This record gives sequence, structure tokens and C-alpha cells, in this order.
Amino acid sequence: MELLKTKKRVLLLDKDNGLINIVDELLFTGNWDISITFDPNAVFDIATKFRPDLIILDYTLLGYECAIICEDFKADHLLKNIPVIVITTYKTRKISRDVFKCDALFIKPQDFEILAAKMDLLLAS
Repeated sequence: MELLKTKKRVLLLDKDNGLINIVDELLFTGNWDISITFDPNAVFDIATKFRPDLIILDYTLLGYECAIICEDFKADHLLKNIPVIVITTYKTRKISRDVFKCDALFIKPQDFEILAAKMDLLLAS
């Protein structure tokens, strides 16, 4: 008898539906429980209640708020071990994992399989 896999919980912050194609891919390809918020001021409280296994933030829509949000997650004793992926369309030297204190940086457009592989790697560690 095959054991049922537990759903991985993903919290996605997206102010203007810019990541909706990623949500569609996640729902299509995996066993995910996805919570989407469009309010950067509420994302920390939502994460505390939802207790995600992974957090995805859209840098393009958040600008410098993204770095603050990542720092808040990494400073909190309950949330600091949750991997954070920042997604961006910018390809400059200023945009790096170190700047945001995130666990992975995904520059779009890239193949969804690359993002899925990063997600699996972060969730396995």
C-alpha cells in the first residue's frame, strides 16, 4: 500500500498576480497547499499562522521591501528555518541571495523545472 505524501505548504507574496503562472504550475505538478497574499504588510502574520514549508516572494513587485521581509523571516525564531525564494526579472549585480538573505534567487524567465528543482532541494535540506 502506498503512503500518502503530505502536502508541502507554500506561502506566496504577489501584489499584482505576476507569479500566477508559477501558482498554476505548482498546482499542476505537485502536492502543494498554497496560500497567496497580495499584502506585504500582512505576509509575516500570515506566515506565522500558516506555517509554510517554503516562502516565495516577488522582488519585482516589492522593490526594497523584499529585503526587509526576508530579514524579518530570518530573524524570527519560528520562521528562520523556512526557505525563502525571491523571484525577479532583474539581472544585475545588485540582485543576489546575499542582499536579501534569501535561500535561493530565481531569475525569470527560466524554465519552471529549474524553480521546481530549487524548491525540492530547499525542502529536502
